[in-house]
Amino acid sequence: MQLNHLDLPVPRTAETKTFFVEHLDFKCVFERDDGLIVLIDETGFALTLSPLPGGESLRYPTGFHVGFNVREEFRLLQVHNRLVAAGVEVVRPLGQLGGALTFQCHAPAPVLIEFSWRPSA
Repeated sequence: MQLNHLDLPVPRTAETKTFFVEHLDFKCVFERDDGLIVLIDETGFALTLSPLPGGESLRYPTGFHVGFNVREEFRLLQVHNRLVAAGVEVVRPLGQLGGALTFQCHAPAPVLIEFSWRPSA
């Protein structure tokens, strides 16, 4: 079994969509008038961005994040450099953590995003 769909509630679906499309190569495959957006990555993973119900505020728990495991170190460095050049807020700099090379940044909302590459044993 493989996880292949996540519904992520966000206060600003359009801004969050732009982040995932422009910086992480997701494709937008569906948008609804109420703000619901469906994005697909190159593996077929579906990320749904859901608008918050009227008057509801959002606060993710401390440490909540969306993670991307990158298969090659050079790709992790490419993503890092691209996000930094675009002025995306990096909240944990590129470095070693638990045997992996990682960094974290904020997408709009803010949603904490973690990228990591782990060398093969």
